[in-house]
Amino acid sequence: MTGKLDEISKAIGGLEQAVIGLRRDLQESERNSVDHRATLHRRVDDLVSDVGDLGVKVASMEATVTDSKTVTDDVKRWELMGMGALAVVGVGGTALGVMVANSLEALARFFRH
Repeated sequence: MTGKLDEISKAIGGLEQAVIGLRRDLQESERNSVDHRATLHRRVDDLVSDVGDLGVKVASMEATVTDSKTVTDDVKRWELMGMGALAVVGVGGTALGVMVANSLEALARFFRH
């Protein structure tokens, strides 16, 4: 009977060692999990900060784009006004040129007779 008790005692000792090993592994795994979660939280916090910074930058760019659009619209208006003025000057110059040519032709006829 003593032999059987020794075997049972050894088996129980082996089971105790296995349980102790499992507990150690579980504790180590939990520590690793805590570290990993902390790292993930830090990364998510960094991403939230980056997204917030991007939001601020986009808002400031919207104001700049609005100002640029105003300037671009003004330049387009000036361009159209300038083209209109050039057209008026061109028509006026053509009319003046025709008038001068007709006057010179009339003077030439007057002196030929």
